[in-house]
Amino acid sequence: MCIENGHIIVGTKRPIKRNLYRDYLAEGIELCLHTGGRREEVVELQWNMIHKIKGEIAYVEFNNLKVERILGEGYNDNVDTNIISITKDLKNLLLRLGYNKHKNSNEYILCPDRTNQSTQTIMDNLSKGFTHFYKQLNTGKYLQMKCLRKTYLTYLKLTVKGDMSKLDSHSTDAVLDKHYIDERIVSKAVAEMTIFGDK
Repeated sequence: MCIENGHIIVGTKRPIKRNLYRDYLAEGIELCLHTGGRREEVVELQWNMIHKIKGEIAYVEFNNLKVERILGEGYNDNVDTNIISITKDLKNLLLRLGYNKHKNSNEYILCPDRTNQSTQTIMDNLSKGFTHFYKQLNTGKYLQMKCLRKTYLTYLKLTVKGDMSKLDSHSTDAVLDKHYIDERIVSKAVAEMTIFGDK
């Protein structure tokens, strides 16, 4: 995946040459794969959404944007947040992306400079870039970016062996601490889950 093989031609009457490569594309794809998040959730991730348990980064908590949008403005206070356990793979990725430098800040994890790009533009670039570069692999299979979410959820289910409900969406910190952030489950996911095998 590089700028040299990112070129496509769009349009028929007036063909225009475009390049689908973006410097954040690989990192965005990795974040999608290792969080299981939807495009918008991944693009909106900020460093201060990462939380620790016993001094170790353990989970990411963020708003359930899909449900908030369905319910509409004025009802969002009652929407449970989403929880993503930080697995070994995700921890390594976050460290590589600069967790130690940016932790607790409200900077975006992916593409922090949003001066000339909207969330929607970054989302579109991720989808189009993924499709374009995946086709170049000539696997004979059709794969969309949303397949990364399915891959993540499959591995998570195998790893936690039926305890996925403990890693789902919930509301306040008090409720999370009391009922849902099961340290054994989070630790197990961090210790055991890896999508690409042992590293």
